[in-house]
Amino acid sequence: MKKTVLGVLAGAALMFSLASCGEKLLTDEQVQAEIQKGFDAGKAAVESEENAKCDTEFETRVTAELENMKMQFQEANSAAPAVPSR
Repeated sequence: MKKTVLGVLAGAALMFSLASCGEKLLTDEQVQAEIQKGFDAGKAAVESEENAKCDTEFETRVTAELENMKMQFQEANSAAPAVPSR
């Protein structure tokens, strides 16, 4: 009888110890918080990468646009008829 009671108690202790070691499920709020945390981390990485890319290409794009505007200005001036002087 003593062995049976000890066996039952040992089995119960084993079940409780295994149940407490199992994977903990997250609540909906915790899941949303983890998703948001991952999204924010990814967003920050993408933003910093795109800002760095923009900064490196900025001068090139400005120079190209300036040259394009100069060319358009010269074309407009050469195509315009000359105004006769008095």
